[in-house]
Amino acid sequence: MPHWSRVLHEQTPYLAQPEGTGRLRLYQGDLWEGPVDTGKLVDADSVTWLPPVEPRQFLGLWNNFHERMAAEGTQRPPFPLYFVKLPGSLSSHLAPVRRPDGFTGKVKFEAELGIIIGRECFQPATDAIDEYIFGYTCVNDITAPEPLFEDPAFGQWCRAKSFPSFGPLGPWIATGVAPEALRVQAWLDGELKQDYPVSDMIFSPREIVRHIASEIPLHPGDVIACGTSVGATVMKDGQTIEVAIEGVGRLRNRFIG
Repeated sequence: MPHWSRVLHEQTPYLAQPEGTGRLRLYQGDLWEGPVDTGKLVDADSVTWLPPVEPRQFLGLWNNFHERMAAEGTQRPPFPLYFVKLPGSLSSHLAPVRRPDGFTGKVKFEAELGIIIGRECFQPATDAIDEYIFGYTCVNDITAPEPLFEDPAFGQWCRAKSFPSFGPLGPWIATGVAPEALRVQAWLDGELKQDYPVSDMIFSPREIVRHIASEIPLHPGDVIACGTSVGATVMKDGQTIEVAIEGVGRLRNRFIG
């Protein structure tokens, strides 16, 4: 199955596909309109990873897993409960997650499957959803939990999740993937902290797209993080967090306080 990423090589941005072990084939052009092979093969160690897309909209879900719903005593929502992560939070594979200057609160990781939209999508037919999903990626929905509930009258989801570097994506977009067979894992300094199946979602990836796009237009490159299950926890300064989804990729970032 084809995998795509974006990288910076010799100060020039490219699209990239893996070729062999530790090698990348570089492309130019638009991911949605037929990238052009440059003929260049480079070592993966020679590039800087970029977010695989630059979304107009970066959305995330809350309360979307049966196991977490049971553990926390919440109720099954009638519609996906989604929030906005501002594009300024976007980050990439191997980029540091940084504690904002002056912020002394806790910082949590949340390992998630991300949906990448590939076409303009508004009020799609139920049986046509796959035509609008370009592929899937790894997302770490970094969260500052204390600002989230600081005001009891108003949950500050956007604020708590949109600090710079709080939205790592990548390194790959995997296409041609059956999402229901995937499993999401989070490894903190090599210790397994999260390990859950996508099949436990309350709203499947296709249902998420159908519901959200029934009310708001989605655009090529938009990202929807599907929510996380149990096991997400606080990171300590200097720890490395990895989000791993077999068949999709492994996203690694270090938390710098």
